[in-house]
This record gives sequence, structure tokens and C-alpha cells, in this order.
Amino acid sequence: MKPCWPARCIRGFSLIDMATTLSVVAILTGIALPHLDSRRMNIITAQRLVMANLRLARTNAITKSVHFQVSFPTASQIQVARMQQNPPGSSTWQVDSSNVQTISLPDATQIQSTEVATSIEFNSRGIAVNLTGVQQIDAQDTFGATKSLQVWPSGQINEL
Repeated sequence: MKPCWPARCIRGFSLIDMATTLSVVAILTGIALPHLDSRRMNIITAQRLVMANLRLARTNAITKSVHFQVSFPTASQIQVARMQQNPPGSSTWQVDSSNVQTISLPDATQIQSTEVATSIEFNSRGIAVNLTGVQQIDAQDTFGATKSLQVWPSGQINEL
């Protein structure tokens, strides 16, 4: 067994090792913290909420063989409504006021696009009957971030 000199018996990290490690951790934390703000996630939530309600209305229209309408009464609300024929058996559809669901967007988010149709109506085949072209819907938060999606006349909904 070799003799142990005091300088060689002490094992651990040097001051330079510790300072380097702490510097790297501090830099990574500084980069990551602004992205962990829960308010910044609201824009993604708003986009997915609009997308989910459009897709749900389309699916309900197909599976229940009636028209469904998604409207944007204010910049921070979505309304999903079942429609009924008036008079029964005609080709005229109107909102069934007893079957309307209003959904609020997350705080500090709103629908920004000026091109948004006041409503999007899906028929029993899932086609958006009141759209003549691709409709873009933009959601924006107070930080200025924007998330968009498209609704096609065919009823397809895509995230941009």
C-alpha cells in the first residue's frame, strides 16, 4: 500500500469545476424561464380550443346528420350550436337556441383576424357550406404571439 500524502488523499471538485457548472446551469435557467411562463401557453391553448370545437362541430354534423354552426360572437368567445330545419323538411337551417354552447378563450387571448367569418356551418357531410374559400383564423395573446389555423370549404381544419 502506498503512503497517502494529504494533498493526494482529498478527492472532490475544484473551485473552477463548481464555478463552471454553476455558470452553465445559470445560463440554461435564464434561457428556459421565459418559456415556462404559463401565460405564454395560453395562445397554444386558444388555438387548440378553436380547432377542437371546429372539429367537434364537424364530427357531430356528420354523425348526427344535422347542421352544426361555430360562431365567434366576441373576440374571446366561441359558440357551438346545433341547427334545425325550419320549417321541417326544408333546406333552410337555423340555430336551435336550446342547444348552444359558449366557450371562453383563455385569459389574455382573442381571435384577431378581421377575415374571420361570423360563423362556420357544417352540413351532414362535414362540408363548410358558407365558405367559398380557405378561411384563416388567427388567435393572438397580449405578448403579440399569433397562432393560426385554416378551415377549408371541404370541412378540413389545419393548424398553421
